[in-house]
Amino acid sequence: MDMQKIALSISVGNFVLTWGLAFYMHLVNKGKVTEDRITRLEQDLDAKLDGQSERLARLEQDARHAPSHDDLKRIHSRIDDVNERIGTLQGEFSGANRTLNLIHEYLLNKKD
Repeated sequence: MDMQKIALSISVGNFVLTWGLAFYMHLVNKGKVTEDRITRLEQDLDAKLDGQSERLARLEQDARHAPSHDDLKRIHSRIDDVNERIGTLQGEFSGANRTLNLIHEYLLNKKD
């Protein structure tokens, strides 16, 4: 073989090998960056989920102290009782107001 052909073959081989290695390194680095990004996302998600589990535990604790359905039923019953008594008082005060107005009218119209 001719020396020029050997030098050309070595140059072409070197070119192909260099660009092949560069492409391989690009793919490897891209994979590392993607893997690092996924790892960071997993860590962030774990931290957020830890915070959520703490919040959920607090809500469950607070829910234990919330009034039950029976408690709300008793409260509603007592409110109905108070409402009924207020209605009775309102009627009594209306009657008393009417009586006072009649007395006032009588005293104003009374001829001495």
